[in-house]
Amino acid sequence: MPRKAVLLNSLTRGRVRTSFNKYNLFNLFKKGNVDFRSKTLYQQKWNAKQEARAYHGEHITEGRWQTMFNSKLDSVAQLDASLRGGYTKETPFLMQTFAVLEKRLDFALFRAMFASSVRQARQFILHGYVHVNGVKIKHPGYTLKPGDMFSVKPEKVLQALGAKKPSFEEALKVDKKQIVLWNKYVKEAKTNPQKVWSEKLQKMEAMDGTNDKKADFLEKLKKADEELQNQEYKVMKSLTTENLLAEIISVHTKNSNKEKPIVPIEHFKEVVKYDESLLPKLHSIYQLYATSDAINTETLKDKKYDEVKEFAHNLISPKETTKKELPTNAKTALREGKKQLTDFVKKYSQSVIQHFKNRQNDGSISNSSYDPKWADSLRYHERVNFDEIKEDENKARAVINLPWQSNHLYGRKNPEKPYFTPWKPRPFLAPFAILPHHLEISFKTCHAVYLRDPVARPGHSEVISPFSIPVHERAYMYYIRRGK
Repeated sequence: MPRKAVLLNSLTRGRVRTSFNKYNLFNLFKKGNVDFRSKTLYQQKWNAKQEARAYHGEHITEGRWQTMFNSKLDSVAQLDASLRGGYTKETPFLMQTFAVLEKRLDFALFRAMFASSVRQARQFILHGYVHVNGVKIKHPGYTLKPGDMFSVKPEKVLQALGAKKPSFEEALKVDKKQIVLWNKYVKEAKTNPQKVWSEKLQKMEAMDGTNDKKADFLEKLKKADEELQNQEYKVMKSLTTENLLAEIISVHTKNSNKEKPIVPIEHFKEVVKYDESLLPKLHSIYQLYATSDAINTETLKDKKYDEVKEFAHNLISPKETTKKELPTNAKTALREGKKQLTDFVKKYSQSVIQHFKNRQNDGSISNSSYDPKWADSLRYHERVNFDEIKEDENKARAVINLPWQSNHLYGRKNPEKPYFTPWKPRPFLAPFAILPHHLEISFKTCHAVYLRDPVARPGHSEVISPFSIPVHERAYMYYIRRGK
């Protein structure tokens, strides 16, 4: 039987454990060097053994550990040309004091980051979620041999390394607060969109470069720039005298009649939407063509756009037979119209280029272009009666619909899973993400290979420990006398 788990993560005792717990991280942060001053040699050995055993196999009873202890420590002697210079790094032999524990299956699972603590790894083994070389093993103390391959059920690894799944009541409390904050944000954004946009960009700018939200925002800016470039390319490609004249004729045929043969200027705003200051010039060009005898409104009304475009092409570059049929005033109007259209296209092209240049982002968040209509797409969340849905999760899932959380409760996208869904890593995981040299790990398949027993090399020990060599040295001295 393992030792009982009594006050494992006590902040008062401050013991460092083999666990990814946030309290353990605090104990590790505040733990300084073990103080050996003004103590007898036996007291030093006792304190060292007490500190080291709190981390190395705390779940194993002291009597059982003393039977496992091996005074012969494995190391590697580097007998090559690097020793001839007279200077060589010291080999930390005594860091191998607890190396025998690294051969155990429960420790190997923890070192491979398939469990959040050694005790959880032991639980996975006892419940039959672990296989060694394809065989189910239910003994936490199973000794691995070099070349052994062990695996854990992926569902359990996701549970071990994932954030804690909230209960239905906890999720409802979070969602209630989220809805209030979201509606407040939408109200502020619609009231003062520029201020909220600026604050949003400042927050993004202050974020660390590895932040997922910042990376997603930068990716959106990049895609927006690419879309702008593609849009600019399409507009510039279609900006020809023929296409412009075809659009003028289309507006004319749709809006003109016998009472109003000349279409008012406001109908042409869409044609010059990138620079409306050129609208009077465009309307004067239109009047030149409309008053000529070259355009027959009745025959063009039922024509498709491609046919109108072909007609505009014939007006810009009329054939010889067409020129002979046209009256003198129409020929003069077509020549003058072509000249004015050519000049207009040049000016409008410059306006289009400047428009897209102003909207283009230079790559930084703070200088990204401001869209005055960005808040128009934001929608208030509907009022939710939490008293009616507090007993039924299916009802709650149907009425809660936040932009980042559609039709599910906070952390419970899949209520059947034992971990936070959609899955996200548990907090404070990074400081413990240390992978040993003697394991080859595949997180995609939740498999690992025990390559060899951990050894000590010049300047390096393969046994992961939060304690320094002096602590291991005194712990070894303690057990060398008591070990069997």
